[in-house]
Amino acid sequence: MKMRAGLLVTCAACALVIGLGFASPVQAADTMPTKAMPAAEPLWWYEGFAEVGGRFDLNHPDKTTLGKFYEYRDLRPGVFGNFFVGAHRNGADPLDIELWGKNVGWDDQAFGLDFAKPGTYYLTLGWDETPHVFSKDAQTMYNGVGTNNLTLPTFLTPPTTAGTNATILANSHTIDLEYRRDTASAGARWTPTDNWDVSADYTHMHREGTQGLGAVSFSGTGGTRSTFELPRPVDDTTQNGNIKAEYAGSTPWNKPFNVALGGGISVYDNSDTSLTFQNPWNPVNGANRPLNNLYSLAPSNKAETVNVSGGVGLPFNSRYMGTFQYSKLQSDDATLPWTINPLVPAVTTITPSRDASTMLFNNVLHTDITSTLKSTLKYRYYNYDTNDDSPVVVQPTWYNNPDTNTTATATAETRYPRNFTKQNADAELAWQTFKWLTLGASYDWERWNREFRNVAVTNENTGKVFADSKWGFSTLHASLQYGQRRYDQYINFDGANIDAYRMQDLANRDRTKGQVMWAVDVTRMITVTPNGGFLHDDYKTDIEFFTPGEIGLKKTNSWNAGIDGTLNVTRDLAFFVSYNFEDGYRQVYENAAIPLANVESFDRIHTFILGSKITVIPAKLFLDVNYTYTRSISEWDLSCTPAGCQYPGLATFPDVHNTMNRLDVQAKYMLDDTFLRNAGFAGKAYVKARVLWEKNSNDSWQSLQNQYGYLVNPGTNTTTSYSIWMGNGNPNYDVVLGQLSFGVTW
Repeated sequence: MKMRAGLLVTCAACALVIGLGFASPVQAADTMPTKAMPAAEPLWWYEGFAEVGGRFDLNHPDKTTLGKFYEYRDLRPGVFGNFFVGAHRNGADPLDIELWGKNVGWDDQAFGLDFAKPGTYYLTLGWDETPHVFSKDAQTMYNGVGTNNLTLPTFLTPPTTAGTNATILANSHTIDLEYRRDTASAGARWTPTDNWDVSADYTHMHREGTQGLGAVSFSGTGGTRSTFELPRPVDDTTQNGNIKAEYAGSTPWNKPFNVALGGGISVYDNSDTSLTFQNPWNPVNGANRPLNNLYSLAPSNKAETVNVSGGVGLPFNSRYMGTFQYSKLQSDDATLPWTINPLVPAVTTITPSRDASTMLFNNVLHTDITSTLKSTLKYRYYNYDTNDDSPVVVQPTWYNNPDTNTTATATAETRYPRNFTKQNADAELAWQTFKWLTLGASYDWERWNREFRNVAVTNENTGKVFADSKWGFSTLHASLQYGQRRYDQYINFDGANIDAYRMQDLANRDRTKGQVMWAVDVTRMITVTPNGGFLHDDYKTDIEFFTPGEIGLKKTNSWNAGIDGTLNVTRDLAFFVSYNFEDGYRQVYENAAIPLANVESFDRIHTFILGSKITVIPAKLFLDVNYTYTRSISEWDLSCTPAGCQYPGLATFPDVHNTMNRLDVQAKYMLDDTFLRNAGFAGKAYVKARVLWEKNSNDSWQSLQNQYGYLVNPGTNTTTSYSIWMGNGNPNYDVVLGQLSFGVTW
């Protein structure tokens, strides 16, 4: 903490020295009457601010419950700082230099440097740190957290019993499940003439930490399939670079045009391409219950892209815009061994090519048919193609699981290429019937061509109508669309699912969608905006209860309605209020061609927001108050069908409620100008105070803190009872955060 405080004081002092001018004492000669000279524009002028403060907890919350609160930010107690310094040169050779920093010294700090000669060149450098916190209270038995080799201090004795939990707890320790993303960036732009624009950018992002991973192994004397939650290592680097040159000019028919040529490269390097972990139930390797287990992680890869884009004005009040892009994707990491269990026979593996390519062709033609009638035509073509266009036998003979030798099969394991082409065509007409009203209609066609999927071709046709209206006191936007997606033929070619199952992205579907927003100025001070929408997806899955039919997702429906209101009393007093309600429904028939289980879920969310901006003392004291309340309810229902019951003695799932309160109060007080003048500086000083209260409450019917699966589902030789999790993800927290800072501007 001393080092962080020292760094912030140093940064603040440097910013003050750079940006604040010392007040000079008045000299006698300065008071002599002289003829006034025209004021000369200064060659350099400066601006900026520096702010140093501290954060502190007001209610001393349990730090292990704050994973969700800190998810993408670092608001831990301590000293923080922000600054901005700008130097600008006037005249025939202008120059702008700006340096800034945010939340200096913490895990979400950021810095930037901008250097520009306006109209000629621009240079931007940046550094950004972003945390991703999953949990502050994860529990694990494993040693070696943060590495790709997880070992155990002790082993468990099967069969599973309630008493085993004591051993698990005694040998577990608490870990932070999180990683941080550090990104260095650089960008440059050069505009040597009015026609040319050349730009380049580069980013280097490094992630380091841990993240949850679900894994499967075989446990106990019978080799029972069981799941384990593991802290997998995160240590990877992504580099992106792009360059583009664009020329803009005029055609022989006196219409503007532009053309750009660019290219880019993206390189991903993963330090850990695999993870080895020990099964707590197997102290030694068995033929069907391994001690050591090998899991693959993301492979290193790269992508290279070239693109051409442009636009040109055409006769008949038209303009064409187009883009062509080609990308090559490559990965050459070695294939992992089939197993590391020495009692399982080795399997011959043929490594297929992992290389692929993509091609994108996008076209837009806009035409002003008349002054009130406009048309837009679009066509988009996208293709993903692997180097191996045919199925590849990767294992001529194999075992059903790499950790057991009990189910040998001579059936070849085949990798099927996932090549596909997606096409979109759109036509839209917009007619300004009156100065205050525009009516329109559009047609959209989407076609997928897939290789080696259960459905080869799907076509979706969608029609849409819309209206935009704006007159003196009101603005209205409304749209309604209806579409149908149909497949040509459904064939379960690889036997991965039963023939009757319909996948969500392939099944026939009717979609109806509507949206409306109407902003009304009730008075000069009050604006009210009611809004709403709905989305109904009706999957045409043919459910039959007495003869074999189809199963899968049947319905996904949602709707929302709300109202926003603003009250601008004066420039110094404004209020905002908003309420929105969302309702979602989902229905799935599962299990068999004659379904015996109907699963339905209902989700309802209430959101209320209240905000205000108040100038308590003109030019002195400013106050912002914002409050958010969210209440969500999730319901699950499992029922039988007319054909019978898959699960006799149907389970009852209690409703899950989640409530979130957030109150953010911020005040800023401008100190008297003499405060800095008496200290010998020119500028303005201020004091800021903030109180943030955030509380989330969840009554999940199944405790997220369970670590031992037996406690959730008692029994022996069952998947759940042998499972061991990290007992993380507590969504309940209550934080009251205080913040006080002092700053100067110039």
